[in-house]
Amino acid sequence: MSQKRILTIDDDEDINLLVRKILKKHDFESESVSKIEDFFSKVVSFKPHLCIVDLNLGDHDGFGYKIVEMMRKKIGNEVVIIVMSRRNSEADIKRALEAGANDYIQKPIDENIIIAKLNVFLDKEDDEVQFPFYAVPTGDSECYFKIPLNIYSMNEEQITIYSNNYIAKGSLIELHNDFLASRKFTVSNVSLDRESGGYFLHLILDPIEHGDLLPTIRRIMVKSPPLAE
Repeated sequence: MSQKRILTIDDDEDINLLVRKILKKHDFESESVSKIEDFFSKVVSFKPHLCIVDLNLGDHDGFGYKIVEMMRKKIGNEVVIIVMSRRNSEADIKRALEAGANDYIQKPIDENIIIAKLNVFLDKEDDEVQFPFYAVPTGDSECYFKIPLNIYSMNEEQITIYSNNYIAKGSLIELHNDFLASRKFTVSNVSLDRESGGYFLHLILDPIEHGDLLPTIRRIMVKSPPLAE
């Protein structure tokens, strides 16, 4: 089985060296760059399966977001992108995911976390299944796929769903369970669950479209204890 190729960009050469050592130890082929102008030429020549992108590059604060966006525009979803940064606010994580990143790793570097993430996205046991990532077409094209979801909480204004897969804000999803059979909702917001690595999808209830669900939701709220803070 051929080695998986990983390209990293970080303006800190010590970080680049450390990441290369970790990746070599775990049988990944890797290259790194520290300058923005070198990154895209290396993408063309090295043809990575996955890129690890720092957010702050030299004097360009937050330029990693632009790199992620440009990658998605130029090559689509063929390459997995993981953002790795010391920035750890919910807003930073959300912005990276909405720009097109598959995941977000916080510095300082933890070898176990990095390798666990890479092994999830780069299935090293089956070359036919490279990425557990659904490439959804843009424009007027439609795409349908089924994934497991769990209801985390609900009230009269919104339903919060837990998912192992990232689903972008604005996506239309159709839920199937005992009382939400074939009901459609738009994802209004997405937040990362740092403990599990999954995602919370926030679905707004429309008073007109979903008004008939409110009596059932109220009964469930009465019977169910509130979530512990």
